[in-house]
Amino acid sequence: MQTLHNRAPLLSVVVAVYNGEKFLDPFFTCLASQNIDSMEIIIVNDGSSDNSMQIVEKWREKLPQMQVIEQENQGVSVARNTGLAVATGQYLSFPDIDDEFKPGMYQRLLDMALAGNLDVATCNGNYVWENNKKPSRPIFPEDKLQSTDVLPGPVWLKKALDSRKFLHVTWLNVYRHDFIRQHGFRFEPGLRHQDIPWTTEVLLAAERVQYTSERFYDYYIHSASVSHMPDNDDTLIRSARHYMKILQMLEAINQRYPDKVKNIPACHWQIAKEGLGIIHTFDNMKDDAKKGSIIREFFEKGIWKLIWKNAKSPRLRWRLGRRYFRLKRYLP
Repeated sequence: MQTLHNRAPLLSVVVAVYNGEKFLDPFFTCLASQNIDSMEIIIVNDGSSDNSMQIVEKWREKLPQMQVIEQENQGVSVARNTGLAVATGQYLSFPDIDDEFKPGMYQRLLDMALAGNLDVATCNGNYVWENNKKPSRPIFPEDKLQSTDVLPGPVWLKKALDSRKFLHVTWLNVYRHDFIRQHGFRFEPGLRHQDIPWTTEVLLAAERVQYTSERFYDYYIHSASVSHMPDNDDTLIRSARHYMKILQMLEAINQRYPDKVKNIPACHWQIAKEGLGIIHTFDNMKDDAKKGSIIREFFEKGIWKLIWKNAKSPRLRWRLGRRYFRLKRYLP
């Protein structure tokens, strides 16, 4: 069990809560089972309208190191930033309330972080489907990504992206607070999948990172998740706009770290890959007028040029070129 060596807690767990009554009891059970005395829990209530806060208050008695911050609904990024601004721990974590994590997860990551003076300590997890619709499987296949010694962040990012199985997420990691503070990292307000630019830049900036392939975290794929709800044309348009913003952010990150990115071709590959995902979104739209409007926006914002510039391989350019002729018939 971790004991308190100084006034600052060893770990700050920053938790965004929005209408999570279905998930909060299992989530707090996971937190309590971490058995870390030197841990503060910062709950940011992002304008919940269900019974989430009653459940939080019930757990507050069992977890006295918890503080609760109330704000109007502004999304997970702003909620995380709110919690980050008041966190006092030496290390930070950002779990999602609809997932579960194993006893010992944070102690293992903190032990790694302290022993290796890490900026980021990271582990593996499992995909778990609601009602066991599919068998559980590791997030990072162990034949693709094995446990590492301490590595420079860009070396780990290259290894992770080159596996083609890397998932950009914050919740498998703990971060050294001084490192996050020194670089002024924040989550992008109002952006879905903000973990993509966050993880990319954090790892490019990090000097010491270590990964263990031990699986401590269960990522639940369920019908209530925003990421897995059925799409219509309007939600597809919103998704395309979020990813266009992500591509612009990734390009800006690449330009901020040119010396590091030149050794990581996959930093360009991920822009082209996510760009192909946007084009696939267009393919799934049914209303021709809406499809034409978002495709014109895609070209006017320079996203096509950005994707083409970052598609370095002949295969990627061939895949994009085939789609260009389908898209250009929507242009004036």
